[in-house]
Amino acid sequence: MPNQSQFTDVLIIGGGPSGASTALSILHYSNIEVTLIEHSDFSTTRVGEQVSSSIFDLLSYLKLNKTDFKKGTFSPSHASKSYWGSNSVSTINSIFSADEPTLQMNRENFDFRLIEAASNQGAIIYPKTKCLAITQLNNKSWDVLLIHPNFGKFTINAKYLVDASGRSGSINKKVGAACNKLDSLMGVGMFVNLPSTTFDQTIESVENGWWYTACLPNKKAVLTLFTDSDIISDLKIHQNDNWTKQLTQTEHIKSLFHLKQPINSKIWVRNAQTHISDSRNIDRYIAVGDAAASFDPISSMGLGFSISSAIYASKHIINNLLLNEETKDLYQTDLENIYSDYLKIKSKYYAMETRWSSSKFWNRRN
Repeated sequence: MPNQSQFTDVLIIGGGPSGASTALSILHYSNIEVTLIEHSDFSTTRVGEQVSSSIFDLLSYLKLNKTDFKKGTFSPSHASKSYWGSNSVSTINSIFSADEPTLQMNRENFDFRLIEAASNQGAIIYPKTKCLAITQLNNKSWDVLLIHPNFGKFTINAKYLVDASGRSGSINKKVGAACNKLDSLMGVGMFVNLPSTTFDQTIESVENGWWYTACLPNKKAVLTLFTDSDIISDLKIHQNDNWTKQLTQTEHIKSLFHLKQPINSKIWVRNAQTHISDSRNIDRYIAVGDAAASFDPISSMGLGFSISSAIYASKHIINNLLLNEETKDLYQTDLENIYSDYLKIKSKYYAMETRWSSSKFWNRRN
C-alpha cells in the first residue's frame, strides 16, 4: 500500500510504449528515480499494427533485443491491401513506409514486455491509478494527487513530470500546455471473431471516411471506421445498427466478416485526432508519444514515434535534473519538424481520393 505522501525524481503518467520507454531510457542512462502510474490494469485489448524492422534500432537503445520478447510478438507481414482512390486494389505499407520488411505486432505482448522491463530496471509502477489534480510548487516540483481503487488517495511529489497519457492530452490540459488540434478524427470499432481464414491488413475508403481491418492474436480481428466526431454524432455511428449499416456500404471489407458473434457487442470509440502540443513555457514538464504529437492512423507512425520521442525526451530530462540544463527547445524544434513533414505527406495522400467530392469528410481534407 502506498504512503499518503511519496517522493520521486520523475513521475510518468501513462504506462503505454511512450511511458515505459521514457522510464527505461532514464533508468538505463542515469541514477534518477522513476515512478510510473497507469489508469488501466494493462489487460486492455490493443490494436495490432505493422512496423518496420527499424523498430529494433530503437529497442536496442532501451537495451532490449528481439529475443527478449515473447514468441509471436513480431510476425512477418505482407503489404497491406488498399482500396483508396479507386475500387481497384493496390498494396501499401504506410504513407511513411520504407523499402524494408514490415512486421505485424502483437501489441499486448509488446507493451507488457516494455513495462516489465521498466519494472525490472527499478521503476516503481502503480496500475489502476488515476490522476485527480496536479499542482506545481514554488520550487518547480510537482504535487500530484492520485487515487487507487483499493488504496484510496495518495500524493506523489516529483521533481519532473512526464505526460505519456496518449492522444487525450489530459495532463497537458491540467498543466496548461498549448495544443494545436488539426481535426476531430475518431475510430469507431469492434473486436470480432476471426473468420475461418486469415487475411491481409486492409484499408478501404468510403464516403464518410475509411475502414481499417487486421488480424489480431487469439483468433481476433479489429474492424474500425475512421471518421470525424460530428459525423459519428449526426449519423449515430456509435450505435451497433448504424455502425453495421456503414460497414455494408464497403465493397470489399464487408465480405471478410460475418458479424453474428462479436467478441464485444459494445462498440468502442477512440480518439484518432492529429495535434501537436508545446510545453516549453512549463518548467520541469514534457509530453511524449501521442501526448506530444498525434498522427492520423493512416500514417502508421504511432509506435515508432512513441518510442523515439520517449528516448529524446529522456535525454532532456537527464540534462535538466543532473546538469541543470534546459534543452527542451531542441526537443520542440525536432517535434515541429517531424509534424510539418507529416502534414505535407498526409495532405498528398488524402488528395489521392477524389470519388466523394461532396462528402463532408473528404472536403475537409482536400
